[in-house]
Amino acid sequence: MHITVAGEDSVTFTLDESISQAWLQQQLRRDSPASRIDLVDRLAACLTTSMLQCLDADLVPPTASQIIYATDIARELGVSLPYEALRHRSAMSEFIGRYVETFRHRHTRRVGAKGD
Repeated sequence: MHITVAGEDSVTFTLDESISQAWLQQQLRRDSPASRIDLVDRLAACLTTSMLQCLDADLVPPTASQIIYATDIARELGVSLPYEALRHRSAMSEFIGRYVETFRHRHTRRVGAKGD
């Protein structure tokens, strides 16, 4: 059995025989269109996770925590959060690294002023 990931640069790969047979059996267990859609959604989630593990480190998307922290930094300091930082973890790390000290200093001063 072959699986194709279609797109501009489509990729086709072959599954080994045991996986192919198990996949066919799994499909036969799905007796309605809705359950078949559920199976396809599960496959898509698994492939997405697996493909992320194959990416070079600089191409991996940023974590949710990084996005939240960077958004806080951008809002507090009045700077733009670059598009690349929202796409790639390495660019996000650069953005955070560039502004983290200023953000911490300003945030600490602001919190300290409220406590006075």
